[in-house]
Amino acid sequence: MKRQSLMVFGLPFLVLALHGPTGAALAPFKMIVNPSTLELGTFYGGARISVAGMASAGSKVVVAVRGSSVAEVFNKVGRVGPIWVSTGRVTISDAPTLLFVFSSAPLSTCLNRAAIDQDQLDLASLKQHIQIRTRAPDRERVADDFLALKAHQGTYRVTSGSVQLGALDQGKLPYRVDFEMPRSAPPGNYRVSVIECRNGVMSHRSDANLVVVEASFPALIARLARDQAPFYGIISVVIAMVAGFGIDFIASRVFQRRAALR
Repeated sequence: MKRQSLMVFGLPFLVLALHGPTGAALAPFKMIVNPSTLELGTFYGGARISVAGMASAGSKVVVAVRGSSVAEVFNKVGRVGPIWVSTGRVTISDAPTLLFVFSSAPLSTCLNRAAIDQDQLDLASLKQHIQIRTRAPDRERVADDFLALKAHQGTYRVTSGSVQLGALDQGKLPYRVDFEMPRSAPPGNYRVSVIECRNGVMSHRSDANLVVVEASFPALIARLARDQAPFYGIISVVIAMVAGFGIDFIASRVFQRRAALR
C-alpha cells in the first residue's frame, strides 16, 4: 500500500491475428509483445514497447495496457485560511497501477458506452469503478484529482488515433502501436489486451503479459528491504552518513581552493 499526498482543489504494439468477417476468431497467430519483459536496472529511464498484428478488414482496433489493481493511501490537503494543511486521509482502491488505451479511431467510434464501461477503457468509466474511502463528502472532487494526478505522473493515458493501420493484405488489416513504458511504472505483471471492434462492440479479444522486474542494484535494495529489514536499515544509515561526509568534504575542498586563488 502506497502513501502519497493528494491535493484536493477547492479544499485545497506480430501480437495477434484476428480472423472472420463476423468476428468469430479462427486459430490466431502467436501473440508477441516486444519486448515482453522489462528490467528496471540502475540506469532504467523507460522503454519502447511495440504491439502489432492483423485484424479483419473493416475492423477498428483498441490496445489496452493495464497494471494490477492496488490500494493507495493519500494525505488529503485542504486550505484553512491562508495555510495548506492535512485534513485527513483518503484510501483509493480498485485502481490499476497503469492504464494505457490506444485506438485506431476515437474510442467512442470504436466501442459504445456500455462496452467502454465494462472494460474501464477511459477515465470516465474508471472514475465510476474505483473505490474511495474518506470521511469527506466530496468523492467526485477526490476522484477527479486522483485521475489528474495519475495522468500527470504519466501512468494513465487514453490516446485516439495512435494505432496505425496498414493496407489490406489478403483480407487482413495490419495494425501497430508503439508506446513508451514510463520510468514511473512499478514492477509487476501488466496485461496487454488487443480488442477488435465492429459496430460499436468487441468482436474478438486476446491478452498477453508484459512483465516488469527489478534488476541489478534496485533489485538488491528491494530484496534487502523485504527480507532483511534490520540490515537494510543499517545500510541505509551508513550510505546516508557516507554521502553526507562526502558532500561536506567536497564542499570544503572547493571553498579552500577558491580561497587560495584569491
